[in-house]
Amino acid sequence: MHGICPRARSPNRVGGYRPVMHVEAVVQVNDRDTYRASIRTRTAAAAGRPGMEAQVRFFPPGFVTVKGVGPGAPVSVISAAEIVDVTHLERVQIGGD
Repeated sequence: MHGICPRARSPNRVGGYRPVMHVEAVVQVNDRDTYRASIRTRTAAAAGRPGMEAQVRFFPPGFVTVKGVGPGAPVSVISAAEIVDVTHLERVQIGGD
């Protein structure tokens, strides 16, 4: 199979099929930089809510530190397993001070 198609399927080791990921952009993400993104958690998805705009740092390993956009927004550390979707990812600060 050549190329990436959102509807294509490829066999997995168990004998079934799994969807192929459609990639629109590749962004270098590291734990020192701060990003602006829309984050959607499992809880928000289950409640039918959209993602929240936030400043994001992918640190500590296995977690995401999130600060909502707006005055007085709290800082939260969320397990990466709780995050369903990260969109509109844009680096806003390099080296993070």
